[in-house]
Amino acid sequence: MKILVLDIGKKATHVFVPETNNYYKIEHSDFIKLNIPELEDGDTLVVEEAHMRAQSDNSLAQAFKIDDLHQFKILADSKNNPILLFPQKVTPKARKVASLVYPELIEKTDLNDIKSIAYYIQHFPSALKTLKKFAPISYEEFVEKNSHIFNDRIILNDDINEARNESYGIKTDYSDAVTNWIKKYMSILAYRLSNETREWVGLELNAKGNALKPGLLNYTSEKLKFVYTIVNTILNPKTGTPRLRSDYKVPPFWKYAKAYYFGLTPYHMKAGVTASNYKWHKRKASTNCKISMSLDSKQNPIKTNNDVFEIRKEMISSDKKLQEVWREVRKMIVEEGLR
Repeated sequence: MKILVLDIGKKATHVFVPETNNYYKIEHSDFIKLNIPELEDGDTLVVEEAHMRAQSDNSLAQAFKIDDLHQFKILADSKNNPILLFPQKVTPKARKVASLVYPELIEKTDLNDIKSIAYYIQHFPSALKTLKKFAPISYEEFVEKNSHIFNDRIILNDDINEARNESYGIKTDYSDAVTNWIKKYMSILAYRLSNETREWVGLELNAKGNALKPGLLNYTSEKLKFVYTIVNTILNPKTGTPRLRSDYKVPPFWKYAKAYYFGLTPYHMKAGVTASNYKWHKRKASTNCKISMSLDSKQNPIKTNNDVFEIRKEMISSDKKLQEVWREVRKMIVEEGLR
């Protein structure tokens, strides 16, 4: 069994077979009927996600109508050809990484895109496990299915923007349910975290180790900005009640917050202020990796795959600490009712 990487262009489908290093350009009609060179039963197809949504209003990004995609999925299932969706927002990153070895791949072309995606999933196989499986969906279904996510993110952004404009209450008279919760329970939270995670999130102990540092206790430390960011995803700052998902009317679990509040998924990378506070500020500032976390940085940029592995290792380590803090705060607020 092998992997074929494809890109649906405006007029043709581009196919790259890493195992044989062969490239093909075929008609869309051949792709939708699985008339793909070198494709055998049991092979996996990796296709950019954006091109596998149903066509709406004659969009050039989507070549197929919903009925075509349903038939395509039935045919692929009958031949045991899994279809995985590669997030198009990650393709530039894949080209950047692949260009470390093959400089010519940095230029954006259909062929370079699929060659780079192939390189990326070959050398970082864990990324393959994160790809979504293809399921036909119309534009209307897509909007309806994701409307609650956009709604929740808008509300979350409005709440944190209000607090950000007031410096999160740090050295100001501003207060809300989140700042009050932090002042009341931050010491309890600190002692329930592992030592490494407590230091990471900024809840540092004094020299004697018997209390938090004064700047935390009197709510003047700038490190409380990120603590606010986390608590705000769980506690409604206006009502003092747990934040609820707008679809099921229940407090979200980590999987939901991870993807849609903090944007830790390649399919929802632009998740607003909360995600920005974490990914572009806290995660960068807390890393021990001296290589730039940004693949486009001109200062100390990545040079080898080992650099990329090191960056990914640091990111995963940071994400696990965020998860520990988030779950503990949720437990305190939602399960134990500490408000």
